[in-house]
Amino acid sequence: MTKYTASQRAPRQRRSLSRRAQLFIIAGLLVTVSLLTITNIPASAAAKFTTLQDVQDAINAALAPISGAISSLQQTQTNQATQLSSQQSAITNLQNNTSNKALRVYDANGQELGIVVDHNGPFSTIFSPTMQKFIYIQIDTDTGTNASIYGQFRGTQAFYQSSDCTGTPYIDALSVTNESLSNDLIVFTPQAFYTILNSDTPITISPKSVAAWSYGANSLKCFANTGPDIQAYPLTHQVSLPFTIPLALPLQFKYQ
Repeated sequence: MTKYTASQRAPRQRRSLSRRAQLFIIAGLLVTVSLLTITNIPASAAAKFTTLQDVQDAINAALAPISGAISSLQQTQTNQATQLSSQQSAITNLQNNTSNKALRVYDANGQELGIVVDHNGPFSTIFSPTMQKFIYIQIDTDTGTNASIYGQFRGTQAFYQSSDCTGTPYIDALSVTNESLSNDLIVFTPQAFYTILNSDTPITISPKSVAAWSYGANSLKCFANTGPDIQAYPLTHQVSLPFTIPLALPLQFKYQ
């Protein structure tokens, strides 16, 4: 027996709009929105819109208040920024005027030494704006080995790898770390003033001698050293003072 098979309809496929059709729809919506902005215009006036230019002019007129409000807001923001800048400038000027006034120390001849950080009898710590370093003044007449240099500056002892205090002087790295000597003027002799840079690094040395200034003898005293190896910084950055020494005494302190 012959079998008949009924023909089947192909499944319906979903149709999607092309990108071009979508753009036409969006454009139509935009035109509709634009036309709605003029719906509040009287019919007599609407009848006058005979060209696209008339429609555009009406849209511009409807949007004019918004543009004006945006411009006004931008101008307000500009004025506020100008006012804030003026206030910040005034604050900076006040701070500068205040910072320029400080307790300063001078010698008897009027030489300015620096800004006073601390003062306790014969001991004064000053900061030199010129050198950007702290300087320790010690006015005394002690005749001990570790007395102040010129009777005016706190001295620092130095180590040598030679046995007779010759060659490159070194300073103990522990002193540099514990006493923050990298921020200080290091006074070694009346003719030798040094600084340590932040970029400097210590090295290991075997010190055979150590030197310290003697005020009584007005000279550098050398002593044998039998201690262990130490980490030390070489004193290689010699600097000049921004004032002449010895200082004329007494020192004078002025707030100005």
